[in-house]
Amino acid sequence: MSSCTWPKVLLFGDSLTQYSFSADGCWGSLLANFLQRKCDVINRGFSGYNTRWCNKMIPSILSEFDAKNISMVTVFLGANDSNLPTNKQQHVPLEEFKQNLLEIVEKIQSHGVPREKVVIIGPPASNISAWEKDCQINGRECTKSNTETAKYAKACVEAAKESGCCSVDMYTEMVKEKDWENMLNDGLHLSSRGCEYLFDLLKPVVTKITAELPMLYPDWKQVDTNNPELPFNGK
Repeated sequence: MSSCTWPKVLLFGDSLTQYSFSADGCWGSLLANFLQRKCDVINRGFSGYNTRWCNKMIPSILSEFDAKNISMVTVFLGANDSNLPTNKQQHVPLEEFKQNLLEIVEKIQSHGVPREKVVIIGPPASNISAWEKDCQINGRECTKSNTETAKYAKACVEAAKESGCCSVDMYTEMVKEKDWENMLNDGLHLSSRGCEYLFDLLKPVVTKITAELPMLYPDWKQVDTNNPELPFNGK
């Protein structure tokens, strides 16, 4: 082959996506490692954003990519939308949140990406006491409630079912685990343990979606040492 266009996995969301290649928030790195030699994993995460804003910006994000090269899209939102109404800048009412998710998936599908290649990830639970301390240190009011977040997590599952895409319900799964609070590093954002847990939830979904993708370029043991250019120039 004279050139090779690598398939893309697009990660779209808020800070939980923006930080997904960091030392702690490493679920994007784990995903890239899992898909090495198969896909480029692209981070388009925006700290503090909610579905209202992301619904407006998704066409611009998608315009960067040729749909035929997109193998999967994750939509990881809700951590900001589910803030209590006193947080007027970030809070999005539950019904609007769900409708925004449906519209985001529809816009991705309209761009040419099949619905079955879209994965909605629901927001995780929060360690409220730890997040309250972080908010105090940074001069903010704590407006998180797991009672509310649980409703938004459920809406993610419902939106995925209604739109015909996949879902990962992190909230419901993580709170079943002992000491689940350790999955968060500041009460809100994922720790390395939390990212490993999320990756374990994502892995079977990703495996199914990317099952037919080949490893790009031959294994080194298959290269002809007498004619090493043969597998690379397409002749």
